[in-house]
Amino acid sequence: MASISVAAVFVCCLLAAFFSPALVQGEMARYDNYRVYKLNIESVDQLQLLQLIEQHSDGYTFLSDPVHLNTTVKLVVAPHKVAEFGEFNQRFSLKAEIAFENLQALIDRQLRGRRETFGWTAYHPLEDINAWLDTLIQQYPDVVSPIVAGETYEGRQIRGVKVSYKQGNSAVFMEGTIHSREWISAATVTWVLNELLTSEDVSVRNIAENYDWYVVPVANPDGYVYTHTTTRLWRKTRSRQNVLCYGVDPNRNWDYKFNQGGTSTIPCSDTFSGASPFSEIETRTLSEYIATIPNLSTYLDFHSSGQLLMIPYGHTQEPLDNYYELMEIGTKAAAKLQERHGSVYQVGNIAEIIYVASGSSLDWVKGTLQTPLTFAYELRDTGEYGFLLPPEQIIPTAEETLDSIIVILEEGKAMASFKPRKALSVPWTTPIFTMKLLLVCLACALFGATVAEKARYDNYRVYRIRVQTDRQLELLQAIEQYPDGYQFWSAPAKVGTEVLLVVPPHKRGHFSDIRAQYALRAELQTANLQEQIDLESRPSLRKETFGWTAYYNTDAIYAWLDSLVASYPSVVSPLNIGNSFEGRPIKGVKVSYKAGNKAVFMEGLIHAREWVSGATVTWVLNELLTSSDPKVRQIAENYDWYFFPVTNPDGYEYTHTTDRQWRKTRSQSSILCRGADPNRNWGYNFMQGGASSVPCSDTFAGASPFSEIETRQLSDFIATLDNLSTYLAFHSFSQLLLVPYGHTTARLDNYDETIAIGTKAINKLQQRYGTTYRIGNIAEAIYVASGGSVDWVKGVLRTPLVYAYELRDLGRFGFVLPPEQIIPTAEETLDSIIVILEEGANYGYH
Repeated sequence: MASISVAAVFVCCLLAAFFSPALVQGEMARYDNYRVYKLNIESVDQLQLLQLIEQHSDGYTFLSDPVHLNTTVKLVVAPHKVAEFGEFNQRFSLKAEIAFENLQALIDRQLRGRRETFGWTAYHPLEDINAWLDTLIQQYPDVVSPIVAGETYEGRQIRGVKVSYKQGNSAVFMEGTIHSREWISAATVTWVLNELLTSEDVSVRNIAENYDWYVVPVANPDGYVYTHTTTRLWRKTRSRQNVLCYGVDPNRNWDYKFNQGGTSTIPCSDTFSGASPFSEIETRTLSEYIATIPNLSTYLDFHSSGQLLMIPYGHTQEPLDNYYELMEIGTKAAAKLQERHGSVYQVGNIAEIIYVASGSSLDWVKGTLQTPLTFAYELRDTGEYGFLLPPEQIIPTAEETLDSIIVILEEGKAMASFKPRKALSVPWTTPIFTMKLLLVCLACALFGATVAEKARYDNYRVYRIRVQTDRQLELLQAIEQYPDGYQFWSAPAKVGTEVLLVVPPHKRGHFSDIRAQYALRAELQTANLQEQIDLESRPSLRKETFGWTAYYNTDAIYAWLDSLVASYPSVVSPLNIGNSFEGRPIKGVKVSYKAGNKAVFMEGLIHAREWVSGATVTWVLNELLTSSDPKVRQIAENYDWYFFPVTNPDGYEYTHTTDRQWRKTRSQSSILCRGADPNRNWGYNFMQGGASSVPCSDTFAGASPFSEIETRQLSDFIATLDNLSTYLAFHSFSQLLLVPYGHTTARLDNYDETIAIGTKAINKLQQRYGTTYRIGNIAEAIYVASGGSVDWVKGVLRTPLVYAYELRDLGRFGFVLPPEQIIPTAEETLDSIIVILEEGANYGYH
């Protein structure tokens, strides 16, 4: 990974590490309808964008690293990110092409063809490879002997074989699958091994019998097993780095020019180099074994993809050691490779033909052991399939590779500096574990674009999790900060509470792991979130005339408000307090039957995805105009009402057109990130807890108080209402009636009176349908959450009665409340509002 400069780096607190045996095998990650895009990097802006996406990979996975201009990369985009990526594509002129519409179909294709007997028409799991090695030892006892080249974090052996036809030979070491998802590597190594034992070709027999071969098909067994059982795209080891992140890149962890470029210090990154050189037991024990091999003349390391033949070093482009001789040999080998099937390989040192990548096995073998011939292959292909090369290509890949190996060894004999190395004694290195979790965002002022596609949540699951321990809380908070596709519907704030977590298909394996590791009590609430979204928005519910059997978009709500102004000209007057970031009006109405009334303000949809909020506000408004109930008429005519059903119109519209789960505004907060949480952006105790400084976070408070034009204009308008006695904000979900403040659990101002009034209100609310609400101040009833609208109205304007509703339900449907529940929710809410106003009058607030 290339290092890049960023405008701001947010460093999360150090997380404790837990080192434990292998986890119980979980569920296999799936990639149904995950798209793979092909991108040509043509500008610095594009390169910077892609590098930021790589560092903050929330639902994105690179199949090749974005490092240089004028190169091509492959990017996996999760279904819930297609809309966001479409916006990136347009804003940055990425010219993205869909390489594969459905990644899972490609994975399924790669898995087909496995036979009972070991062969090369399919890819095989580790147990099959090891069993095949055992058969070779039995069949060729005079030639093949077992070797154990190291150990793994999860207790496996790094197994291989030695092939030796006579004493005194120079040695060749072949290493495969140090990056676990590169399956073609192990398949090629085993095919070459088989040829060394069975081929009658004169050239093959020459190298087979005149060298001692040390063959390790799978140098990263834990990771390789994980790609077969859990996550096909896993790359690293499986050691535990912190509460959230597993593994180290075993090809960045060797003790030669460690961390000298092309590595990451972020534990969740695919190129995380580890806390120290040889922190991984795999690299440490493997290096110790290699150092004992006598007469080691050649080291061959196999990766995919890219069709490259690389020589040391990865930390510099300087032509060090026997660079020119290796280039000459490699060029001849690549030419020979091309003859069989036409595959074209590039030759060069690692840093010059791909990117800077320090701490690799190849560099250590060359730099420390001074092994004469050291080559790393990036096998087929050049990007069409990448790591997911179809099994039909195993044998052709291996055939041409063996052709090139023959040339390397033949040409190597004539190399003037060819001197096999004597075995060394390498001391054991004790690892020192240091864990950092960094979140990176770059502040920038770029503006939006039209988005063509909707985010989808097919087979995204929603789990209800009971937070029982501090360790579980730490885990969930780490996921919230570094989500990679996870989404919280309720924040993990304290032990003893429940949270709802959306788990995307590609994180099923990871979720199974942490569920077992941390003994999470996770109950499946929704098996397929998209089905719930589709039911919520089915067209048959929406009538030609505005109503409450369906949810309506911003334009429909505004048109209905306009119709009220026309229908009730002496009572309803239009309000327009300004425009949103994207230029939409923030419209409302005032309902006033007579002069001199105290005012009630009704705020809806400040959080865009909470649709029942806007529907409830409009239903209450309709009742105030049409109901003949005496209690409704009493509050309708004896208060001035200010209704703003949609206080975040950009975000709300985005939930209808693009991403149903969007929460924030739509301002540009960084290159990657849009929006601020408009209910953390108000200028009262701003950023005093429960808000994030990370622009991609759902609770990002904004760069400063009132940085969002929506909150700034809304607060300016509210401040003009001299007779304001009651402020009611509507959210969902959780069935709570909340009073200020969110920054403290201290019972400030008229806390006791507002709690007494609110308690009567929720008791009345329960009478109609049995819906149970809890009451408390924000910080005590849910969690610390500073910078909210109700806190500003209370703390700055000193408004007597201030409440925030968290409407239905308790999490069964969450934000995606079925439209059948709109009217019942609104009816019981109005019952409680009547009580708030009646009791408020008794306390002398009106």
